[in-house]
Amino acid sequence: MTGGLAWIGEHWYSGAIAKDGMLSDICLTAVRGMDPVDFVVRLGADRHMAERPALFKDFDRLSVDPGDSVAMFGRSGEWAYVLEIEWSTWHLVFLDRLGQDSLVGPGDELVCLDRFLYESPWVCYVDAAGEMRSIEPGESLLETAFPPADRLGAFAALDAAMRQAGAVRDTFPGCGDPEDEDEDEELARRLFGAVGEHLGLSLPRREIELGLLPAVHLPSPL
Repeated sequence: MTGGLAWIGEHWYSGAIAKDGMLSDICLTAVRGMDPVDFVVRLGADRHMAERPALFKDFDRLSVDPGDSVAMFGRSGEWAYVLEIEWSTWHLVFLDRLGQDSLVGPGDELVCLDRFLYESPWVCYVDAAGEMRSIEPGESLLETAFPPADRLGAFAALDAAMRQAGAVRDTFPGCGDPEDEDEDEELARRLFGAVGEHLGLSLPRREIELGLLPAVHLPSPL
């Protein structure tokens, strides 16, 4: 059973604890058309361990170095995905290489919704032409200082889906103070829901909360 993505947004800021799995501060990185094992190996996982993974609930998370990540991974339709707590390894790699990402290549479509407790939440979308746009939750993918060329129309389509869902601040009903925590939580729910529905991503809530998905160790690139 899958549960869309809106449920992740509902708990993004809550601090709620899941004993064996994940509930709050979940970071999602997904790539369309890539094998899940290949994706986590690109992120730094040991291939042997990724091909014979333990379940997240059984993984000895205390054995990894502070700052490293223990991630769940899997497939949702055409997408390979990685779930982490508090920050995304892909985002850290992107920052470490000053934007020169070698983890995804030409033709790879990527989305990353990062809680990024180092600084502030962050949303990134890379279309199949390799064009990238990063925003904070509530912002538009198009209304930026340097709008994307959007040769494929993918940014416009995702932005329209976000606006229809009220996940952009100027379309959010009753939008007021950008520092309002309740508003942030509602925007996150709408954002995750819009991204999941538009891109065809739906993740199994029960299995994620109970830690029943495969797990890998991802070393920090920083």
